[in-house]
Amino acid sequence: MNSVIVCGSLAIDTLCSYEGSFADYEEQFPTTGLNISIQLQGMHTGFGGCGMNIAYGLFKLGINALPIAVAGRNYTEHYEAHLKQLGMDTRYIVVDSDYEHCATCIIYSDEDGNQITAFHSGASRSSKRLSADQVKEIGEVDVAILAPEDAPIMIRQAQDLHRHGVSIIFDPGQGLAAFSKEDIKTLLCLSQYVVVNSHEWEILRTNSALSAEEIINTHLVIVTRGEDGVEIYQKSESPIFVKAAPCEQMIDPTGCGDAFRAGYIFGMLQQQSVRGCAELGCLLAVRNLEQLDTQRYEVTAAELLELQSKTYLSAE
Repeated sequence: MNSVIVCGSLAIDTLCSYEGSFADYEEQFPTTGLNISIQLQGMHTGFGGCGMNIAYGLFKLGINALPIAVAGRNYTEHYEAHLKQLGMDTRYIVVDSDYEHCATCIIYSDEDGNQITAFHSGASRSSKRLSADQVKEIGEVDVAILAPEDAPIMIRQAQDLHRHGVSIIFDPGQGLAAFSKEDIKTLLCLSQYVVVNSHEWEILRTNSALSAEEIINTHLVIVTRGEDGVEIYQKSESPIFVKAAPCEQMIDPTGCGDAFRAGYIFGMLQQQSVRGCAELGCLLAVRNLEQLDTQRYEVTAAELLELQSKTYLSAE
């Protein structure tokens, strides 16, 4: 079985739904000093964290996902039982009793899929986090993904993985705006793949003072654009565009990017082309989009490959 190390946050999500559009609210009540008050249609707690969402998707597709994360004491209340019931490998998740809370994410979503996110790192900054050196299966690991966390954490993990010759996917996320030029260049130097959304792609170039060409010359770059699909850039090749997969009903956009990453990595392990990998990512993102919560959708490898054939290959 292929093994994938997933470095990233383990978080408890509070997901809030707003009946209406943030854009309409802004038009009706122009914000002053970011003073906003909205009435929520619904609110519930779910299991999340970018790292664990990616690990969940890989696990569902039959991949031996090895999450490296730190949790607070409240992990043992519900999250631990959730993962063990699934049968996921939790050996490299450390509970630091000095922290009451896991990382916590509060997300407000409107009916158009727009989101306002507040994040507290909780135990994610704990020094008790394990390293790749402590992963017994490190010799069997095909690839690792650095899901969004603070730059010092990601750099330390990248250095550990690099020493073991593991290919690295750099996934900086929304926190990229706080990374220094040196942070970004160090992480780019240690990684072979970059996956970002369109806004993060702009920030990556601005904050690194590197041109798109300079980054693409040394990395395969995957840029997700939501309902506008995905673009993939690689050295000396024309950009590859993959359209978004059709969605029957948008329920919750939270975690769609994480599901895309899991689908893409699954495609890599299936030795598919970069186009095929992106197709699988888009399909898994929609599977997540059509469910409430980030770790509730069901899928098998065979089912996803069949969907790919019906959605993309038959249309070529």
